[in-house]
Amino acid sequence: MLRPATEQDCEWIAAIMPQWKPNPTTWVLDRKAFAVWQIVLDECELLYIAVDQAERGKGFAKMLMEYCHRELAALGAKSFFLEVRKSNAVAIALYKKLGYAQIAERKKYYMDGEDAMIMKFSTIPLASAQ
Repeated sequence: MLRPATEQDCEWIAAIMPQWKPNPTTWVLDRKAFAVWQIVLDECELLYIAVDQAERGKGFAKMLMEYCHRELAALGAKSFFLEVRKSNAVAIALYKKLGYAQIAERKKYYMDGEDAMIMKFSTIPLASAQ
């Protein structure tokens, strides 16, 4: 079941993300996956998404992302941003399938020196060319 994270999720999430504290923009999916977002005005940024290793490839990340988009849009979000490792082909394919597009790149973004792609999804359709 998709739901907002609670105090009962602290131990499970903290095992993956030690600095996490319960907040209104973290959602979990049956302790199989979780996503942490930050919302400022009408923009959201995906700070962290994780799927239990034994549960990968089952569509849980897609379900979680779609659910979060709906919930955050209901809170007023119109644009969604994220950074992803350029080598993470699986995640990039998912984000593209969800409607994200690369808008920029961050050189040497990760501690190991790998670059990140910055991707954006918008709930506002682009005006068609005239």
